[in-house]
Amino acid sequence: MLGLVVFFGIFGHILPTPPSPALDAAGIATRITDNLGDMRLGWVVSLVVMGLYLPWSAQISTQMSRLEHHSRTMTYLQLIGGALTVFVVSFGILCFAIATFRLERNPELMQMLTDFGWLSFELQWVLTTMQMLAMAIVGLADKREAPLFPRWACFLTIWCGLSFAPASLTEYLKSGPFAWDGMLSFYVPWAAWVVWCGVISVYMIKDVRRRMTVPVPSNATGYLART
Repeated sequence: MLGLVVFFGIFGHILPTPPSPALDAAGIATRITDNLGDMRLGWVVSLVVMGLYLPWSAQISTQMSRLEHHSRTMTYLQLIGGALTVFVVSFGILCFAIATFRLERNPELMQMLTDFGWLSFELQWVLTTMQMLAMAIVGLADKREAPLFPRWACFLTIWCGLSFAPASLTEYLKSGPFAWDGMLSFYVPWAAWVVWCGVISVYMIKDVRRRMTVPVPSNATGYLART
């Protein structure tokens, strides 16, 4: 998340203010030309950093699988949702990178690639939301004395996942709080995603450390030694 804030947000000139969807083709081209070096570095590194979301999601599924005794549906849904989130966000970043590849390109093509990138993020939010809801459902069903995630973190997950829903309106609006640069379609959901990743990471690490202190049965030790 820190890597995305730095390279996607700052180097990509998304923060503090993303490009407006109302910006014309010439404005998009000028924005790219004026910040070409920063943007190219930002998009290249962001694509690498975004890939780290995949093992992170896999680790959540590993921990969730220990809680689902009769079915692994939520575990698989969380993992697939995480993998598709990587694809969707990476595809959007790739569109931005392609827009910076040839400065002689028609500005209208740069504008189209920018539209591709932003609408990829905004309109496919349900994939990440399903990942988050699957995690929250398993977390709320965890009745152990030391659960994987506390109940408040599960409810936070549900709220963060549902906060993405207003992004669907970016298909219709080019200004206001529901446009892709608006408060309810950009700042709130993207901030919620960053906060969620941070909170869940803390409890994932706590669970790993807690399991490391549990004595391993002798037969398991022998099996590990043989393998």
